[in-house]
Amino acid sequence: MLRGGWPLRIALFTPFSPEIGGGSAQLRSHLQQLPELNVKWYYLAKEPAANPQWIWLGERLSVGELLGDLSARTGLLPGSKSRVRHLVEQMDADLYWVVGHYEGISVAAELISQGKKVHLTVHDDPFGTWIRSERYSLFRPVLRATFPAILKAARSMDVTSWGMRNLYRQKYGVKCFSLYLHVAELPKLSVSPIPNQLTIGHIGSLYRSEPFLHFLAACKRIAQQQRRPLRIVRIGGSPQIDRIAAHHPQIFDARGDLHEKDAVPLLATCDLLYAMYPAGKKYELFRRTSLPVKVSSYLQAQRPIFAHTPEDSTLACVVSKYQVGRICASEREDQLASDVGKLLGETVPAENFELARQDLMGPAQVQQLRAALTGGDWESFPESDCLPAGHPPEPPMRAPLIQ
Repeated sequence: MLRGGWPLRIALFTPFSPEIGGGSAQLRSHLQQLPELNVKWYYLAKEPAANPQWIWLGERLSVGELLGDLSARTGLLPGSKSRVRHLVEQMDADLYWVVGHYEGISVAAELISQGKKVHLTVHDDPFGTWIRSERYSLFRPVLRATFPAILKAARSMDVTSWGMRNLYRQKYGVKCFSLYLHVAELPKLSVSPIPNQLTIGHIGSLYRSEPFLHFLAACKRIAQQQRRPLRIVRIGGSPQIDRIAAHHPQIFDARGDLHEKDAVPLLATCDLLYAMYPAGKKYELFRRTSLPVKVSSYLQAQRPIFAHTPEDSTLACVVSKYQVGRICASEREDQLASDVGKLLGETVPAENFELARQDLMGPAQVQQLRAALTGGDWESFPESDCLPAGHPPEPPMRAPLIQ
């Protein structure tokens, strides 16, 4: 941890503001547990954040600038590295902790080319994320040439889920560990669901509207059968839900962006909490490697989770392993209504939520991060996985088709 008697200087780079989004929440939760480390947070965003201790490096790269940078690094197309090199010049540290997402891929590549020590954090696999974008075809060749190289060159690496960890070891032959948002303890809640109302909670965006529309229809059917009004409490923004809510203003209760301390008690008043990772080949890599940060808030609210997703997803893994809800992969209204009805009739024991917190969000993962950042033995820590003891192993995850 010391270099010549002085604390190790760590530069954390993110292509997003420290104030916004699940990735920032995850990083903040770790830094709160590592006060002894000398970390400066550098970031790109439209405007500076409120905290002056976070160092704003300017606005994000345009699509053309990012494509040009990655192209220049691969030689596949003409381009320029100048903007990213300027970003790197503004950071001075002994170790560079980089979130490998969008501009972070270029920054990590530049640092590695200069012989700098890099710890890489991967919250979303870029092949799984970018394939859902119309611009993905432009980035595919340069991403294929750049991203695996930085994975293999990084001194250490954490990834957001067990599924991503297993895939990266299998596909790229790299060493890495899983690291999710840290929660020190579950809150003590004094609220409960409203008995004469069917209340569903949801945070953030949808990845596809159609599955949610079928879920909504199923909930309307159950509410009618039970003679209770249906209320869907929304936290955060989602253009897809905005469009749906416009046709059902009496059902949707939009609360906007909330701090977790305010969001969790509100979620605790819900009968169940909805989370969705879509089916289909297009979403396979994404759902099998990413893990939505909303799950941490749902677990803290200690309410049953309705996981609308295929069973091969990380979301289904958590719900199934810790028995904190029910999984439904169907988009058929009758099947959805049946599974929602069953979940409403079940009680999730409090100890299930606590076990999930300890295993998924407990202190061991932060200790492993500390070891990785300070050059300790991070590889010897015990590991968890999706499957409970005695369960037959899953088939290998299919690697993405990258032409």
